[in-house]
Amino acid sequence: MGLINARAACEAVFPKRPWTVFISSGFAGALVPSRIGDVVIPEQVVCADSSLMGSAFGSSIVCHASYRQQACKTAQLSGNAILSGRLITVENIVWLARDKLAIGRAFQASSLDMESAAIGSMAARHDIPFCVIRSVSDRLEEDLPFDLNLFRRAGTFVQGVWAVATTPGIWSGFKRLRRQKNVASARLAQFFEIFFSMAENNT
Repeated sequence: MGLINARAACEAVFPKRPWTVFISSGFAGALVPSRIGDVVIPEQVVCADSSLMGSAFGSSIVCHASYRQQACKTAQLSGNAILSGRLITVENIVWLARDKLAIGRAFQASSLDMESAAIGSMAARHDIPFCVIRSVSDRLEEDLPFDLNLFRRAGTFVQGVWAVATTPGIWSGFKRLRRQKNVASARLAQFFEIFFSMAENNT
């Protein structure tokens, strides 16, 4: 999870073989009204903190038009609603609804994640087509159970464990989040079954 880890993963796998396309897939947070499992197919990706991307980062990374078109057609066939527009990549988990609302307004974006800008930047540097296909796992209007960033930093891990152990009702929030991620995962798997089947038929 995270922009830095995604960049390291791209650098590790890139030399292994020639690549036809880079697809950033996984979960996304909604910055506009949506439903769990809606498919995120943005037109462009922007990093909220451009200093994390280095000199190769531009103002935005444009997603490949033909792959986007195929993804949108797949979403229609599978009955999935689409979040298009702009996706924002952030470095930390955005867990409060008010912060999601502020990011959406500031960047005029429909969704956010923590990896796509790194993957798109690698694709752009090597002139490889790039697109994003993700599934909404948390809605604009809801908070996550608590600040999960505590588990991502060694210095605050114990604080995170203590918060989980001592906060009343936190487990119900985790159960809700698990249900939502299961729905988002299932919808995304169904989507890719159709997406890759269409790609095979077109080759």
